[in-house]
Amino acid sequence: MSISSLLLEEKKAMLHVQEARRRAQEIIQKAKAEAERILNELADEERMRKLIEEYEEELRKKAEKILEEHKAKAEKIRSTPSDLVRKAADLIVQEVLSHGL
Repeated sequence: MSISSLLLEEKKAMLHVQEARRRAQEIIQKAKAEAERILNELADEERMRKLIEEYEEELRKKAEKILEEHKAKAEKIRSTPSDLVRKAADLIVQEVLSHGL
């Protein structure tokens, strides 16, 4: 083989190496972009999960508060003497009947 043919082969080999490097760089850039997209999605999912957990906790506390309020009201009603409730009902009936309804 002559030197010129060896130089030509070396030149071809270098071109192949350059092309391979260029393709590898493109693949790496695409992979980095995809990884970044996936990480962003995961971060968004994590933020949403935390927001949902916080909202659930807030709703749980509100529900507990409402339940306690209703329990207190029910206890107050239960503690009201029944004869007092009957008297109040009788007064309401008399008032309604006195208006001719």
